[in-house]
Amino acid sequence: MAKVNKKVVAPATAAPATATVAPEASAPTTTLEPVQLTIADLQLLSRIVDLASRRGAFQAGELSQVGDSFNKLSGFLAYVESVQTKDAEVADATTATEESAPAAA
Repeated sequence: MAKVNKKVVAPATAAPATATVAPEASAPTTTLEPVQLTIADLQLLSRIVDLASRRGAFQAGELSQVGDSFNKLSGFLAYVESVQTKDAEVADATTATEESAPAAA
């Protein structure tokens, strides 16, 4: 006859613990500088991921996550580039229109 393992789990009867945190009077205040992350930084990260993947820095199980992240980053950079191009075209068209319009007297 086969031996059957039975595991007994005791019901949780203890009340949930509540904690109050007293303010620390002597705690030093530190301010964090905001992180400056530019489009150039993101483009550099994209090139780093591309280079690392070509050099075999990632294991096979990691490739899908790396690829998904790289695709998101590339898509974001392409979107930003298209918006910047569109904004530049609008600015150029506005400048050209203002230069060709006669000055009001």
